[in-house]
Amino acid sequence: MSDTHAVGGPLEQARPGARVRRSAAPARMAAFVFLVVAASYLSAAAAGFGFVSDDFMILQRLARTPGVQGALAFFSQPYYDYYRPLGFLSFAVDWSFWRDWPAAYHLTSLALHVANMWLVWALATRLAGPAAGLVAAAIFGLHPANHEAVYWMSARFDLLAACLALGSLLLLQGRSLRCAACALLYLAALLSKESAVAFPVVVFAYAWLIRRESPAVLLRVLAWMGGAALVYTFLRQASGLPPAGGASRLPKLLAFAVLLGLQLALAHPGSAGVRRWMWDRRRPLAAAAASALGALGILAAAWPPAAALRGAFASLGFAAIHLVSPVSPDRWLTPLPWWIGLAGGAAAVGVIGAASRMASGAAPAFLAWFLAAALLPVSSMTEGPRYLYLASVPVAIFAARILITVLRRDSVPVRVLGAVLIAALGGQIAARGRDWVWASGMTAEAAAAIAQAAGPGCRGARIVLATAPVRPRGVHANLNHEALESLAGCAPEGLSTLVRTAYDTPTIDASLREGVLTLRTRRYAGGFLTSTDLRHFVVAIDKAGPTRLTNPLGPFEAVPDGSSLTIRQALSGDDARHFIWFVFSGGELRVLTPGR
Repeated sequence: MSDTHAVGGPLEQARPGARVRRSAAPARMAAFVFLVVAASYLSAAAAGFGFVSDDFMILQRLARTPGVQGALAFFSQPYYDYYRPLGFLSFAVDWSFWRDWPAAYHLTSLALHVANMWLVWALATRLAGPAAGLVAAAIFGLHPANHEAVYWMSARFDLLAACLALGSLLLLQGRSLRCAACALLYLAALLSKESAVAFPVVVFAYAWLIRRESPAVLLRVLAWMGGAALVYTFLRQASGLPPAGGASRLPKLLAFAVLLGLQLALAHPGSAGVRRWMWDRRRPLAAAAASALGALGILAAAWPPAAALRGAFASLGFAAIHLVSPVSPDRWLTPLPWWIGLAGGAAAVGVIGAASRMASGAAPAFLAWFLAAALLPVSSMTEGPRYLYLASVPVAIFAARILITVLRRDSVPVRVLGAVLIAALGGQIAARGRDWVWASGMTAEAAAAIAQAAGPGCRGARIVLATAPVRPRGVHANLNHEALESLAGCAPEGLSTLVRTAYDTPTIDASLREGVLTLRTRRYAGGFLTSTDLRHFVVAIDKAGPTRLTNPLGPFEAVPDGSSLTIRQALSGDDARHFIWFVFSGGELRVLTPGR
């Protein structure tokens, strides 16, 4: 393709198939970066980091499958609403060698993260040079948003899918396209986690913008990727799941189709004039986009039925804050107000318009397509930053490119500053590791407390957690049946929760007298969730006004008073007298004795 303009500006003169020299960055600096990343994450494993939350559900499934020998079972059975057989196969390999030894699983996840660092280095080197490649690998390896994907065993699906997807993309770097191998790795990424579904947009953008392939070759690439997606759809349906993931995912699939259609239209030689027109008017277009965001913000604020619009802005803000912030915001900006996403989106458009000269070229345009494709499948997910793992790749490469452009030289002060920043980010990752270690220890102690109060094996016990942790200290630590059974041999008849306490570890005064449970916290920062059926926790307890409902236990009321919150649960029925009550307060679970 001979066009001189891409969506994001003039194409870089990259010769298709050209070999790029190995990184000229000092080997000692590269070794330092990789060692800092490994040491930062290994500190948690050395401190006795165990399992948390959904880890126990995965371990229970592994225990029912005869290791790698039962690998075919993973391809025929879904995991709830998910189909991730290759992810479970990687867990099965660990199980075959180490059973339930936590350190082995965490080391495997770290190894995948380091492999992904190398892939990011290889991609960034080809896009922006060896110095930018090393900086991008450092930013990605120590990105604050990536701690959850690496530390949490259950998030290995994200690591594996990213590794296979990046490998698929890098197969286009050689002298031949290797379409079949590229499509095979894309299929493997899908079989690791379905969020890789939009990656053909990335592969197409690379072949179009960076390799500058002909329209015939672009269609061939797209055909191979589409074939891989069809194979995945067939396997998913054969396992008993809906082929497209259900009606709730149709809007995202439609947006995916729109992205591909837009790429095909812009890649056509006849659209060169349109691309040139857009580039020449990039700043007015950015201003118009910012104005449109402002209008949507006014609509979201003034029109009560616009809940979906506020939710979209909240998701946008979640992604923007976590991807751009140099520190992990889990503990200081949660829950995220929806207007933060609006402001962040408007600011991003303004920055893009102002920095359009610096961001010109095929590489930034490719990275923009990469970011859109990585965010689309997870655009409604705000439960944890692991969803942004793949999206952090284009952000790291773009940031490295900007930094190298601004600094323009490899001086001693620049090296010293880079080393200090890397060490600071590594210290932050190690600090988050201590939160995960605390969470695994708290889970083990909570399971022991429940088993002690409920008696041998917890047989016949009906456990109710008046308050239960969900994401204390910004990490996953919810209690479930599988955790009790695995850690304490406790299999109660029932395990229910009244209020989930997310984001922090509040101190709660609890009493149970005359059929009324009373919970008081003096400083309510938000994040409490309750339920009408004690199963689906979708009712947020508001800080601005009372929350009233009826659940299976009886009438429920939460009343804020300034910065404090009082919750009262009336217990109707004789069954409530046979419950064993617990309350999560101050970072630990303790039994609640009736009459106190």
